[in-house]
Amino acid sequence: MTSLWRGVFSLAAFLVALATVGSLVKLAVADAPLRIMALGDSITAGVGAGGSASTEGGYRGALGTMLSHNGISAEFVGTRRDYSAAIPNREHDGWPGYVLRSFPADPGPGQLYGALTRNALTREKPDVILLMAGTNDLIRLTHHVPGYTMPNVLESMNLLLGEIFSLEPDVRVIVAPVVASPIISTSDLAAFNSGLAPIVASYAIHGAHITLATAMADAVPRDSIHFPDTIHPSGGDGYGDVARAWLAALEQAGGQQPVPIAAKQ
Repeated sequence: MTSLWRGVFSLAAFLVALATVGSLVKLAVADAPLRIMALGDSITAGVGAGGSASTEGGYRGALGTMLSHNGISAEFVGTRRDYSAAIPNREHDGWPGYVLRSFPADPGPGQLYGALTRNALTREKPDVILLMAGTNDLIRLTHHVPGYTMPNVLESMNLLLGEIFSLEPDVRVIVAPVVASPIISTSDLAAFNSGLAPIVASYAIHGAHITLATAMADAVPRDSIHFPDTIHPSGGDGYGDVARAWLAALEQAGGQQPVPIAAKQ
């Protein structure tokens, strides 16, 4: 079988699988593009090194191109359009500096949990949410800021997910571990990323459409080439690596039942 026909059959199988899992069915419908909300912090926004402005949308521009090249009709939705001037689909909900949940000692510019997410979901009605957040919480944990303990940061993710599903019970959520930003210790990264699995499983086992993009944890090499400011994967092809991990997670979600294997263990 030629590589061309293998690609055709692979895509066909992917689309058939997607048609079996609720909100992702729209991937196979040409006149109803999948509404994807990218929710997170500055890495979701696509910020460059040192907080510099960018125009490519970080991983969102690359992911949009990958989806299009695979014949998948999708559009990004959200309440912001910045960091995206060079790409056609600019909407997102990436909030630079924001934490999952604020604590008084260092609340930062804001939190995802609460009014921000409620407003975004009510306004945009996404089919799929790509959620990667927690880097700013973990930076505060690294600096021993009161309130930002590992149990609290993980509970912040739990609260955010609970809020999402209370507003949109049928939405598909793909949760990603945070990328390996060198500013955060490997032990803290491992503790947070491994702590996401039982949270995701707890929602999945009760029927929520949720999966974990496990490959994101190691998607971007942890070095100064890919993380020139030690936070954002804006060097090398860092944002491209993030996009490829999201694409793989979307493919995996399309082929899974709502309750992943991890939830059954």
